[in-house]
Amino acid sequence: MKKIATVLVFAMVAMVFAACNTHQEELDAAIKKNDSLSLIIQNKDSELDSLFTTLNQIEENLAAVNSRYNAVQELRRANIEGQPNVKSQINAQIKDIENLMAANRQKIASLQAKINTDSKEGTRLQELVSRQEERIAQQESQIAQLLTELENNKVLIKKLNQDVSELTASNEQKDQYIKQQTAEANRAYYVVGSYSDLNEAGIVSKAGGFIGIGRRQGTNTEMPLDRFTQIDRTKVTTIPINMRKALVVSKHPENSYELVMDENDDRVVSYLRILNPAKFWEQTRFLVISTK
Repeated sequence: MKKIATVLVFAMVAMVFAACNTHQEELDAAIKKNDSLSLIIQNKDSELDSLFTTLNQIEENLAAVNSRYNAVQELRRANIEGQPNVKSQINAQIKDIENLMAANRQKIASLQAKINTDSKEGTRLQELVSRQEERIAQQESQIAQLLTELENNKVLIKKLNQDVSELTASNEQKDQYIKQQTAEANRAYYVVGSYSDLNEAGIVSKAGGFIGIGRRQGTNTEMPLDRFTQIDRTKVTTIPINMRKALVVSKHPENSYELVMDENDDRVVSYLRILNPAKFWEQTRFLVISTK
């Protein structure tokens, strides 16, 4: 009997140990499952945080695009788009806009690939992404219109610059023509020499000459210009002579000029001084002085 009691005691102890082991296994399994669920939740939260971070970055880029768009419009409203330094500022703003919009398109594509629309959170994220896609599309349309306007303005400015260049060239040609005509109108010639030299050169003659009064010296109608000195009659008022005798052969009013004697030798005519240029040259632009 005592032996049977002992066996029963050992059996009960074994059952207790078995029950304890089963409970521990169940506890360990529960802990493991709980850890797995926590890890899944953590990963899910981390994924959601990453998605919302990307959404915030897209939002910041959208705001930056608007800021740079407004900056370009301010420069344009100042009506200084054609200036080189402003043009470079606009180009820099446009470049930033293009980079920001390209970054947004990449982020949107990345979000679309990660979103699971089967979950409640995924549906909410999809709605947010869709709204941002609409805003991005609006901005792209706005920027496309801006680029078109800038290109049109570039063509207009180029045309205006071309017109200004052509007008400037035309004015320069007119100015050059006027200068040439003025120089031609103000051109005058003079020659100083003995009568024999002037006669031999075909510049003066006696009877039958330009003036044709008896044997008085006069200028011929066709004279060799290579024997004359060319001057601007509006600038030159003295003609050097430095000879003992001088006679003005060409036709000029007597009170429009004077022959000035040398200060050291009153027998020598130093130069002819024109007193009234307009009157002096009104009948001829050739001055011929015969000397002895």
